[in-house]
Parts: sequence; C-alpha cells; structure tokens
Amino acid sequence: MVAKQITQLKPKIKPSIGWIDLHIPASELRLNPTLTCGQAFRWKQTGPDEYTCAIWNHVIDIKQTPETILYRTLGTISPATPDIETSLRDYFQLDTSLVKLCQEWIKVDPDFADLQQTQNGVRMLRQPVIETLFTFIASSNNNIKRITMLVDRLCQRFGKPIETQTKGTFYTFPNIEDVAQCTDIEDTFKEMGFGYRAKYYATTVRYLVDTHERPEKFLIGLRQKPLEEARKELLKLSGVGPKVADCICLMALDKPDAVPVDTHIWQVAQKRYVPRLVGNSNSKGKVGGSVIAVAEDKAELVRKLAQQLAAGKKAPSVKSYETAQQLIIALFGPYAGWAQGMLFSSNLGNGGEKQGKQEKRDSKREMVPKTKRKTVSETVETDMNQDTTDGIGSRLRSQKKKQNKVE
Repeated sequence: MVAKQITQLKPKIKPSIGWIDLHIPASELRLNPTLTCGQAFRWKQTGPDEYTCAIWNHVIDIKQTPETILYRTLGTISPATPDIETSLRDYFQLDTSLVKLCQEWIKVDPDFADLQQTQNGVRMLRQPVIETLFTFIASSNNNIKRITMLVDRLCQRFGKPIETQTKGTFYTFPNIEDVAQCTDIEDTFKEMGFGYRAKYYATTVRYLVDTHERPEKFLIGLRQKPLEEARKELLKLSGVGPKVADCICLMALDKPDAVPVDTHIWQVAQKRYVPRLVGNSNSKGKVGGSVIAVAEDKAELVRKLAQQLAAGKKAPSVKSYETAQQLIIALFGPYAGWAQGMLFSSNLGNGGEKQGKQEKRDSKREMVPKTKRKTVSETVETDMNQDTTDGIGSRLRSQKKKQNKVE
C-alpha cells in the first residue's frame, strides 16, 4: 500500500483576509484540470485560479496559489457541515499522496514521469454519491459544457439557493426525495433539456424510492461493498451502463481500482501500451518507447491482454472495453483508477481541438426544448444542442439490445 501522509508545507505568501490555508502543494493538487476535466461539473471559475461551488450547504470558494490551496466561505444555509476543512480534505482525498502514487507508477512505466509533469496535481475526487449518479447519467453521449449546463438547470429547479455578497446566487445539489416529489419527473427533465435521458432519471428515482427507505444511505453503503457488488447494484439503475457505473465507483464509492474506459482510455491503451507489450518488449509505440516493467507474477497476464487488444477490432467494443480495463488494472494495481484519471486528462488535453470540431459537427444531432424558466445565463444557451458521440457507450447499448433479442 502507498503511504498516506503528505508533508504539509507552509506558504511563503500571506493569505488574503478570510482565506484559510489547506497547506497542500500543487504537486498534490492542481484545481485546473482536477475540477475541469470531467469529474465534477458544478465548480464555477469565478476568478484567476479561483473556483466556487455550493456544497454541504455552504458556498465554498477555493483558490490556487503557487505554494498552496486556499479556501473561504461566501454563504451558508442550515443545516450546514460544521467542519469545512475536513470536508474539503475528504472531497479531494488529501490523505492519499499523489506524488508517491506516481513514483510507484513510474516504476512500471518510466514514461509516466513525463505525464507527472504535464498532469501535475490531477487527482481523483470523492464526491457526494447522489450528485455523481445524476451527473454521470447525463454524461452519456454528451460533452463537458453541455453536462455542466444541464446540471445547472437541475440544481436551479430542485436545489436550494444560497446568496453571496460578491458572486451572486449558487444552488445546492438536490437529494432524491426532492426530485421524487415532482409529479412528472420525465416531462420536467425533458423541459430542462435532458432529452431521451429524462426517462432514465424518472425510472431511477422511482426505483430507488420504491425499493429503499433511505436511498442515499443505501448508495453510500456501497462504499463498504466490493467493487463487483457495487457495480452490480448500480447497473440495476436506468441510464447506468458499465462506464457510468465505473465512474460512480471511482469518484464516489471509494473504489480506486475502478477504471472507466471510454474512447480516450481505449486509445491510450492501444497507442501507449499495446505496441510496447506485444512482440519485442523493446519496440517503440506511438507514445513513448521505454520498456514496461511488470511484476513477474503479472507479466504473462499483461502480455496476453495486450495481444487481445492488438488482435481486436479497430473500434471499441464490449470485449475491448473490458480488455483495456483489465490491462490498466494489471499495470497500475490498487489505484489504477487514479492512473487512468491522469491518462484521461492528458489525452483529453491533447485532443481538445479535435473534440471541439466534433462537437460542432454533432451540434444538431439532438434537438432539445428550452425551459420556460430561464435557469442559465445567455452565455451557455448556445451550447444546448451540442451532443458528442461516445463510441463505446453507443456500441454497448447496441450490443446489449442484440443480446436481449437473442435471449
């Protein structure tokens, strides 16, 4: 196990009035891209290196400095979490040293040293489970801008407002009971712009309320279950497929070995690792060329998985999803999900221009109605119809339908 103690460094600058120091260096946490790479969708950039969110019934402001992370409270409603610092440390999982994890990963993949520099401080969050479930149901066949817009609408429709003196009004994330009180969940979500996903929310909310006296307590309880059992329970929910289930397990249910695989991670496995593991171990792949150092007891498994990926189809499939997932886990061990997070952030950053062009091409793919209530600023209204296709997600649904027909 990786040691879980991080040396707390004293800042060289004096924090502004009202700011409290978390004493965490940038090597352990960098707010951008940790808060902007597709894990969380409610933190708003409200200043240079500054992000704000309504969470735990507080409006929390956090700021990156060259030496540390600062935070302050801008507004509060009752009942609120009394110990904000402890909550933030839990949210960012600051008891786990990212630097030490990277040192372990570099032993396996020396090229990870370069990744540690470019993706310095990108770590996995431990988010509220209801928020993670709802936001990732919206992530299917979608992009970060549009998911953020939809989540904003959801919070403004069902959440509670918290006023601030300097940064306007922020909204809490609703609980399941608040949404369940809605007389027609599906129509309401369609009105907010969720499109075909509206039915997923209606079905999932009703299922959780009908089968569990305290739905949130049930979902939080999955943190104590093994990964496979937690994933199995999540897959019972409408709108939750393998990738979404793995995202929830990794980002909310204390499963650091959960590895969500989408087109980005599938490409990473194909380009970064397959060429270096198949055939001559010294052969250079398209990304990096150092030798992968796998433990002797895992060497055969890793090589077999790489060979399966190399022999598979050029496009992602259910089988290649599972194979790429198993390869990442075999390489990076109990915190493979965290390694995947850095690999994903790197691949997403390098492919940003390509993704932007794809969003424009797909902007008319799904038309959604505007809400009667103006719940978002005009600046995001132009993003309403953007809908980016996730190859794995669509193929998984297609293959699942075929399997059902056969059965």
